[in-house]
Amino acid sequence: MTKFESVIGQEILEVDEKENELTIIIRDNRYLFIKVIDGKLTVDSVPE
Repeated sequence: MTKFESVIGQEILEVDEKENELTIIIRDNRYLFIKVIDGKLTVDSVPE
């Protein structure tokens, strides 16, 4: 999870919850997409 270390301590601006997905918008214009796929959590970020 090294690629996500840069978001530690960053201010969260917004959290959007949908069915099987959570989107976290961070102050430096990054988005984290947390999804449940086949019962497992997956995380994607924009930009990486």
